[in-house]
Amino acid sequence: MLRGLGVVVMSAALVSAHAAGDPMRGKEKSEVCAACHGADGNSPTPAFPRIGGQHTDYLLQALLDYKAGKRRNPIMAAQVEALSKQDMADLAAWYGAQKGLYVKR
Repeated sequence: MLRGLGVVVMSAALVSAHAAGDPMRGKEKSEVCAACHGADGNSPTPAFPRIGGQHTDYLLQALLDYKAGKRRNPIMAAQVEALSKQDMADLAAWYGAQKGLYVKR
């Protein structure tokens, strides 16, 4: 029984390691995003959300929700249409690693 549990734990670790985003790959994939959100996720215009420094898991969930239609925005729906889950995890890791709007003092 312990052996079976070990296999399950190792499988879960491999799945989560695969799902983890790579910020450097995210940076490479963020060129299109930068048009609205800015290169570092801090949009220069109030028309688009500032996503730099947001929690990575929040960003990933938002992208997944746009793709699934749970969050509705025609621009974002079109942007995420061709992205894989790994692409979205990479983008979330990149923007989550950036300096956010608020600086902690």
